Amino acid sequence: MRILLINPPLDSVLRDGNVDPVTSYLFYNSAPLGLLYIAAVLEQRGEVVGVLDAAAEMIDIPQTVKRVEEFAPDIIGIGSTTVVFDGTKELATKLKEALPTTPIVLGGYHVTLLPKEAMSHKAFDVGVIHEGEHAMAELVEAYRGERSFDSVESIVFRKEPGGDELVFTPHRKTFRDMDSLPFPARHLLKPDLYKPIPIDEHGMPKFSMITSRGCPHACAFCQKAKSGYRSRSPENIVDEIEHLVRDFGAQDIAIVDSLFCANKKRVMAICDEIIRRGVKVSWTCSSRVEVVDKEMLQRMKDAGCWRTRFGIESGSDQVLDFISKGITKEKIRNAITWAHEVGLRPKAFFMVGHMPDTPETIRETIEFAKSIPLHDVTVQINTLLPMTPQMEIWEREGPKWGRLINETTSEKSFWEPTFVPWGMEPEDMINFHRQFYREFYFRPVTLARHLETINSWRDVAKYVQASNLFSFLFYNAEKPSLSMVKSFAKTLLRGGEQRQKKAQAEYHEYVG
Repeated sequence: MRILLINPPLDSVLRDGNVDPVTSYLFYNSAPLGLLYIAAVLEQRGEVVGVLDAAAEMIDIPQTVKRVEEFAPDIIGIGSTTVVFDGTKELATKLKEALPTTPIVLGGYHVTLLPKEAMSHKAFDVGVIHEGEHAMAELVEAYRGERSFDSVESIVFRKEPGGDELVFTPHRKTFRDMDSLPFPARHLLKPDLYKPIPIDEHGMPKFSMITSRGCPHACAFCQKAKSGYRSRSPENIVDEIEHLVRDFGAQDIAIVDSLFCANKKRVMAICDEIIRRGVKVSWTCSSRVEVVDKEMLQRMKDAGCWRTRFGIESGSDQVLDFISKGITKEKIRNAITWAHEVGLRPKAFFMVGHMPDTPETIRETIEFAKSIPLHDVTVQINTLLPMTPQMEIWEREGPKWGRLINETTSEKSFWEPTFVPWGMEPEDMINFHRQFYREFYFRPVTLARHLETINSWRDVAKYVQASNLFSFLFYNAEKPSLSMVKSFAKTLLRGGEQRQKKAQAEYHEYVG
């Protein structure tokens, strides 16, 4: 059978003509590995499979429908998260109008967490709950007439085509033999579709991969809270790394697990396997501050890691306790300091607008971020997503904490306020968000850390490419003028004792 798997277009921003730099870099910077795993399993079974990443190709819904018609699939699969679900519904409706007899299968976090709500939209014929590799393969058999739909575990389907009554099948046991999965079918997509954030680019081409699934922790804002944790073996992980280097020429790999550094034994075994095989490639990963120590971070560095990312979220112990991070400011400071000392250029993720946040706790968070040796930060605005611990709190005692002002089904949800704590206005949230970036980056110490990495015009080009992103994050401004960018670029290459001071001055000028 012919199966087409779709990563839906970001149609609301395309329709508005406003694909801002954050949306561009964050939604278009890596391939949809979930769809590519499903594609690999289907190909392994002899099916004809296509993958269309409409978001990365920046095509809208009419263009997507045309591409689907050209492929002429027997089955359409669409993956969707909560923040793109409005566009997914619209796409499915248009696809059903164009191809009324072609079944549409919905997968992803949104239908997994809210299956009845998601399937209330009749363009979807089947919803896959939880992971899709085995369910999708069995659904193909069902559409081929080789088995009944009610024998396929962990799906929801319509009892009658186009009807209201839904049938839920029994839950599928959690899949644990991750080594048995084929590597993602990356050959079905053009690798040049994906553009890493320029200052996160350490070598090109760059690819992403996952080495584990799930997360055992219970962070209040996360839809993956307490989702269980499963890891591939170190040998299988390094097999894929070698595959990316050998078959795709990978120079850099982003390991995008929710939690790479789950425990020291696992990380050390992966690093030892990379070193034992002599694989030469740079990579990045995510870490937990209470797991790492200096020995482990040094081993990661020896194995090719050049950056590790930490989810810190707040610099207030009170807020950290509320969002169930299970960490303290002291643990954060130790981990970031160790990562900096071994040369891993630590990056941290923060949020403003947690339910108990106040202007004072946000101010405390900004000051804390500036007090630890971070190389970079990503700051988002807290968004109350369905089926998260903080949404449960909101449903129980919401008026105590603040007010909801927007839906969470827009691609911009993490960059524009949807929830505002009492004592603040939406404008305050935006201002704190921009202020966080300005105060962190407009410091001699931060500029010096970045200047240390500037050794060629190619390095300069990465910062010039990121200039529109910087302007958006710092001031929500238009792209800076060409003359300012050129001036800043020349300064980055200029040597001597005055380079840092001059860079800081011109940097202020170019973004101001």
